Amino acid sequence: CRDWFQLSLKEGLTVFRDQEFSADIASRAVRRIGDVRFLRDSQFAEDASPMSHPIRPASYMKIDNFYTLTVYEKGAEVIRMYHSVLGESGFRAGMDLYFARHDGQAVTCDDFFAAMRDANPGTDITGIANWYHQAGTPVVTCVREFDEDTETYSLSFKQVLPKTPDEHGRKEKLAQLVPIKVGLLHGQTGFDLDLLRFDITVSDEFGAVGLGSVVALDEATDATTLVLSAMRAKFTFTPKKSSDTDLFGGVPPVPSLLRNFSAPVTLTLTPALTTEESLLILAHDTDPFNRWEAAQGMARGILGRCVKKAMSEHDETSEDQSVYDMTEYPYASTITTDSAWVLFTTACVAIIDDATANNVDRAWVEEALSFPGVASLVQQLQPVNPLVVYQTVKAFTKAFAAKCSGNFKTALQVCETETLDLGEPYDVTAEQVARRSFASYALRALASLDEDEAKKIDFDAEYLKKQFDDATNMTRVVSALGALSNAGEFCEEARQYAFQSFREKWRTDANVSCTYLSLIAGLSRGVNGNASPLENVKKIANDASPTSVYKKEIPNKFYALIGGFAHGNPVGFHSLDGKGYDFVVEKLLEMDKINAIAASRLAKPFTEWRLFDAKRRNLMKACLEKILAEKPSPNMFEICTKSLKEE
Repeated sequence: CRDWFQLSLKEGLTVFRDQEFSADIASRAVRRIGDVRFLRDSQFAEDASPMSHPIRPASYMKIDNFYTLTVYEKGAEVIRMYHSVLGESGFRAGMDLYFARHDGQAVTCDDFFAAMRDANPGTDITGIANWYHQAGTPVVTCVREFDEDTETYSLSFKQVLPKTPDEHGRKEKLAQLVPIKVGLLHGQTGFDLDLLRFDITVSDEFGAVGLGSVVALDEATDATTLVLSAMRAKFTFTPKKSSDTDLFGGVPPVPSLLRNFSAPVTLTLTPALTTEESLLILAHDTDPFNRWEAAQGMARGILGRCVKKAMSEHDETSEDQSVYDMTEYPYASTITTDSAWVLFTTACVAIIDDATANNVDRAWVEEALSFPGVASLVQQLQPVNPLVVYQTVKAFTKAFAAKCSGNFKTALQVCETETLDLGEPYDVTAEQVARRSFASYALRALASLDEDEAKKIDFDAEYLKKQFDDATNMTRVVSALGALSNAGEFCEEARQYAFQSFREKWRTDANVSCTYLSLIAGLSRGVNGNASPLENVKKIANDASPTSVYKKEIPNKFYALIGGFAHGNPVGFHSLDGKGYDFVVEKLLEMDKINAIAASRLAKPFTEWRLFDAKRRNLMKACLEKILAEKPSPNMFEICTKSLKEE
């Protein structure tokens, strides 16, 4: 790179290459889902925060603060968009020209763009350039319409580019190129309609960049991409006159949009997918990412409706913590009486059974049924009480596990039997990895059951303890520990035994001990005689004995314990008495004197103070002001001042 502003040129391409390599050696669909889950939960949050910046920042105080998810992860998504629009051969031609022109040189993002453009003169990619200097996550709205009389179907897209706090973020923004891979499912059978049998026209364009919006067809894969290069455009699908059958069958098709997550945007559809349409996609879509998206969307809808209903009864003035955090609200019954619950869980039971029979990618099932967590829902529902969201997620997890408990127990037994019968040595083959992922998911689900529910299927603390004792590889060990972390009080003795055994065996291993610290940091209840989740972490952080696992001077241990608590323990970190916040501030200031880069990276939870309820907003804002009053390092100063800047 010619200078630090071009950092995403190198790092974005490196992340994209790593993603593609990993996809080639394992499950491509599962890898893509994992990458997108991380992007949405973490980078989208950064885009929506006071630290929002484009992948090529215009300025900085400390370059250390720009080794960010935006530069790396969003940078990789921009590289992927080149690949989506140009296709495999076009992208390769662009890379070849880039290396031929610039091998051994100090180059810029513009040089990379020029190579891709010049190697593909027949494709207009002008709008991709705007991703480099415009911050924020675009919102793409889509209105779908079916005209039964003319047998036409249209998708009208509009991109909304948010105002952002970066240097040029308040200026009017230009349309960014947004490749939208699309499919249409038959409204009754769910089968993919052959889009080559349609004429697809573009109309009603506004704010076009370059030559405007087009339809791209990848002959190698038959993929159809609607390339939105305007602020607004309408794509109309009309059956070709040569088609000898009624392609739509007289019913509106179900759109499968943004397949394989072809652009880093938030997509909203009007009218929104019905539960029945989502189930159709989940059952029949040929794109595994959108099948996963359908499951996530239904779960997110149920969770979101529960949170909104609870928050509608929230007493913001109460001084009673249990009242303010709504600990007595009937979360479980609200979830199980939701209009979509029965249809959703019935479909999920069928998926679990298919995975048990090994009729579907088990690793995909583990991803599909790992539903949105607290951080993701807070982003969606802001401003919101994080403890209400946490209790909703917990109730959903328990209710789902109870509904599918017998199926999960069978799945776990089948996976264990397969492992024993095959007698294979531990390996990282796709089949073994998928089996372990699915078994681990089933174990975590069963561990979330209340004691009475667990007894119904002969699942108890001894079973979990045996899972830990019998584990012959680290994946299974950590799986058992993760299950015990979320298990109820009836597993307390087994939990203490497993955690203590793991600590004693691995406390001197620099890497594995970080796993232990992360697990402790995420516990939602006090263990080993500690009164609260905060006390669990404090006890380890303040342990100065020779056998202590934690060493504050080691960044990875700091990230695992303090970062694990701040990022992954809503009960402890967001405690309404503010003690969780105060503890993290204390440790941030302590680390700031030792390693300013490490400290500033863990200040991020405080930068999200606007996402929460009024009391927590005030507490978190005060924490940022307290840090600044201590005259922190330039790294920390930049993070805190930008976070407090008025929007």
